[in-house]
Amino acid sequence: MTSDAEIWRTARDLIAEQGAKRAEAYAKKQIDEMASSANFVGNLVWRRIHRAIKGLNGGATAASGGRR
Repeated sequence: MTSDAEIWRTARDLIAEQGAKRAEAYAKKQIDEMASSANFVGNLVWRRIHRAIKGLNGGATAASGGRR
């Protein structure tokens, strides 16, 4: 299982490399690719990364479990 620290580090790195909006779009693309290839573990990891990106961008709500 991927640790929370790895998820948040990946989210921060993606935002630093691609910017906030592109990082979120990239994560969504990865989620779709993992789903279409039936990679359930990869799908869950990318969902966590996407949620972390939204949290770091301030776009997550308390209901979605994002950090502010």
